[in-house]
Amino acid sequence: MARLLGLLLLLGLGWLVVRQLLGPRRAPDRDSTPPRFEKTVRCSRCGVHLPLALASEDADGAPICNDAHCSAHQPRDRDPR
Repeated sequence: MARLLGLLLLLGLGWLVVRQLLGPRRAPDRDSTPPRFEKTVRCSRCGVHLPLALASEDADGAPICNDAHCSAHQPRDRDPR
């Protein structure tokens, strides 16, 4: 019984030494590039900020969000004083 425990102890220590020599396992970096941030614009009708890619333009070329959203909200006063 003592031989079995000694053998298990030696195997465990050997396993720990091998793990230390090989170094820690690291998960591969899936995406090492930083996240992309899109430029945001403010809707000229309702004041909501949205990504430039989702914005439309009104007749004057000012950015607006979709018509359903703008019609559901009242235009906000830009100076709340």
